Amino acid sequence: MFELLLKYSPVVFAEGRITFRFSPSVFVLLFIFIVCTAVLWLLYKKTTLQISTHLKTSLIALKFIALSILLFTLLEPVIHAFTIIPQKSSLILLVDDSKSMGIKDARGNISREQYIKNLIGGGKEHNLLQKLEKNFKIQMYKFSSVVEYLRGAESLAAKGTNTHLAKSLKFAANNAAHGSVSAVLLFTDGVDNGNEDPLESASLLRNKNLPIYVVGVGSKISQDTELAKVASNHSVIENSVIEISALIKSRKFENKSVKLELRDGKKVVKSKNVDLKGIATRALMKFSPQKKGFVLYTLSVVPQEHEIIKENNSKNFIIDNRNKQAQILYIEGGPRAEFKYLRRALDGDEHLEIVSLIRTGREKFYRQGIKNPTELKYGYPKSKRELFKYDAIIIGSIESEFFNKKELENTLEFVAQRGGGFLMLGGSDSFAEGNYSGTAIEKLLPVDIPSHDGQFFNASSSFNNKFKIALTHEGLRHPIMQLSSEASENNSIWEKLPELEGYNLLGSAKPGGTVLAVHPLSEIGNPKIILAIQRFGRGRSMVFATSSSWHWQMGMPHEDMSHERFWRQILRWLALSSPEPLELQSDKETYIPNEQVTLKVDIRDSSFTPIEDATIKARITTPTGEIIEVPFNWSSNGKVEYVAAYHPAQEGMYLVEISAYSSRGTFLGKSESAFFVEESKAEFANARLQEPLLKRLAELSGGKYYHEQEAERLADEISVRPSSYSKMVEYDLWDMPLLFLLVIIILSVEWYVRRSRGLS
Repeated sequence: MFELLLKYSPVVFAEGRITFRFSPSVFVLLFIFIVCTAVLWLLYKKTTLQISTHLKTSLIALKFIALSILLFTLLEPVIHAFTIIPQKSSLILLVDDSKSMGIKDARGNISREQYIKNLIGGGKEHNLLQKLEKNFKIQMYKFSSVVEYLRGAESLAAKGTNTHLAKSLKFAANNAAHGSVSAVLLFTDGVDNGNEDPLESASLLRNKNLPIYVVGVGSKISQDTELAKVASNHSVIENSVIEISALIKSRKFENKSVKLELRDGKKVVKSKNVDLKGIATRALMKFSPQKKGFVLYTLSVVPQEHEIIKENNSKNFIIDNRNKQAQILYIEGGPRAEFKYLRRALDGDEHLEIVSLIRTGREKFYRQGIKNPTELKYGYPKSKRELFKYDAIIIGSIESEFFNKKELENTLEFVAQRGGGFLMLGGSDSFAEGNYSGTAIEKLLPVDIPSHDGQFFNASSSFNNKFKIALTHEGLRHPIMQLSSEASENNSIWEKLPELEGYNLLGSAKPGGTVLAVHPLSEIGNPKIILAIQRFGRGRSMVFATSSSWHWQMGMPHEDMSHERFWRQILRWLALSSPEPLELQSDKETYIPNEQVTLKVDIRDSSFTPIEDATIKARITTPTGEIIEVPFNWSSNGKVEYVAAYHPAQEGMYLVEISAYSSRGTFLGKSESAFFVEESKAEFANARLQEPLLKRLAELSGGKYYHEQEAERLADEISVRPSSYSKMVEYDLWDMPLLFLLVIIILSVEWYVRRSRGLS
C-alpha cells in the first residue's frame, strides 16, 4: 500500500534526500503565498448566502491546501538515493543448518529452519530471495561445523551437531576475495559452540568492507530447564554408595520444584525432587549401583509444562562396576583392638584382601593373609618390586625407627609413582609420637605433623578424652563417609554412633588436603583434625588420628553394619583406585558419531617402570556386537605411551579390551574400558536466540541486525546501501498518486460543503 501511494518503498524515503528541480527564492514563494491568499479571500468575500467567518476560513484553507499541493508538484520534487547497480555484485548468504534451528519457537510456532525456508524459498511470489535476485547475484551456503553449498532452501535439514560462526564468517571473507561481493547475509539463532571468537571474524569482514546483515531467528525462550553438567565417581564396586553432582540451569522456573530421575535404560533407578534457586542449582543424588560391569546411566530433569527445549534435559554417563580385587598391606607395632575389628570388618568382602604384619616381640612377627611362606618373611618389603604388588598400605601404631630410610622412601614412591593408597592410623607410636615428623612419610600425608615434644598421648593425657566425631561440610558429601544413600539417614547414623576415645594431635591441613572429620571441640581456623585425605602424585593418602573406631562395632547392635561399611568404603577408596601395571584410557567418555576416539595405554613392569617395547592388541566390541581390531603405536610425546585411534559410526556403548605382550612374546596382562557414542547435544545448551551477540556482529562489521519480524525489509534496505557497486539515482516525486488523490479529496470536500450550504 505504501508503494502504491508513494511510488517507492519506505527505505528510499528513509535513506534518500528530497530536493526540487526548480528552487525559486524565498521572496518568490512568499509573493505566491500572498497572491493566492488574497485571491481566495476576494472570491469568498461576498457570497450568495451569509455564512460564518469560521466556515469561510475553512473553505479558504481547503482551497489553499489544494493549491499548495499543486504548486509542490510544479516545483518537481525529487529524491536522491543510492541504488545498487543490478547484477554487478554478489551477496553471500550463510544459512545456519545446525540442530538448534529445529527448535519450534519462530513466528507461527514453526521451527527456526522452517521459518528460513519460508522466508527465502517458500514459493511466494515476492519472497526474500526473489527480491534480492533482482539486484544481486546470490551465493548461498549452509553451515554448522562445516560450510557447504546450498542449492535450495528445501535441502535445509537442521542436522548439524555444532555451530562454528567464526569459521563460517571466515569462509565468507575468503570467498569474497575472489569476486565482487557487496555484503554477507547471515541467517542464524546465534547459538555458537566453536573454538574461535566470531566477533574477531566480524572485524575482519569490516576491514574488507563486507558488512554483515544478520537475521536473528527464534525467541529468547522464557521457560527452560537445562541439565548443564553431571559429575560422578566413575569407578566403584558393588553396593558402594556413589554421589552424582548435577548442575541444573533454569529460566523462568526459579523457586519451582523439578524431578531429577536416574535411569538404567528405561528403568528408573532413583528419583529426587529438587527446588530450583536462581539461574543455577546444584543437586546431589546418591545411589548404590547393582549391575556389574560397565553400566550406562541417564540422569534427567523431567520436562516442565510449556518447556520448548527438552533435548537439554538429560545426560548419559558410564559407571565402572566391574568385580575388582585389591591387596592391602597392614603394619602394626603390636596386637590391638583396632586391628582386630578392622580385619573383621573386611570378612566376606571378596574385593579386599588384607595381608598383615604384626610385631609380637623383639624381632618376632605374626603374618596373616600371606599367599606363600616367603611373603613378608623378612618384615617390611625391602624392594619396590615387592612393595608395589600391593594396592594400599596401612601403618598403625609403630615407630618410624622400625623402618630404614630406604623403606620410607619406597613408601613415598609407592604412592607417588605406583599410585597406591596410604593410611596412617592413630596410636601411641603414630605421627609425632612415632617420630614421623620430617620423614618421607610426612611428605605424603595430607596434614603436617607437629614436632615431638617428648610426651605421648596416653590414658593420662588431656587429649585422651571421649568424643563424637564431627563431619565437616566436605565430609558430609564425600563418598567414603556415606553410611546411607539418603542424606538425612546418613546424618542420623553418624549422630548415633558411639563415642571414640583418644586421638593424636595433628598439625594443619596441607594445601591439597581435605578435612573430612574433626574433634567436636575444634575452633574456627584451628581444627583438631581426625580424618583427612589428599591426592599425592598418582595415588592418594589419608590420616585417621584415632585407634578407637572399634567402639562403633562394640557399642552398636550386632545387626548394625556401620563400622563394617565405614572401613570397607575407606579401603576401597584407598586400594581400588590404584592403577594396574597395564592401564587403558580414552581421552574422554562420550563422543559423537565419527569423532576420533583416542585410546592410550600405559604399561609398566612389576616395579612400575614404563615398558618401551611392548606389543598391544586391542579388540573393540561395537553396540551391535561386531568385534574390530585396532592397532596401537608407540607415542613420541615425551613419555612412554601407546596410542590408537578409532572412529565409531554407530551410537551406543563400546567395550574395549587390550592385551599386552613383551618383545619376546610373553603375555603381560590385559585391561578393559568403555566409551559411549551419541549425537551431540551441544546445540541445545543455551539454545535461546543470542540477540546481543548477533547485534554486536552486525555493528562491528558495519551491517545491520534484523529480528525475524523485520526480515522483509532487508532486500529494500540493502539495495540502497552506498557501496562500490551502487550509484546515486534521482527519483521523481511530483507524480506520486498520493498527491493527486489528496487534491481530488480536498477539492471534493470543499465543493460538497459549498453546495450543502447553498453556495454557488
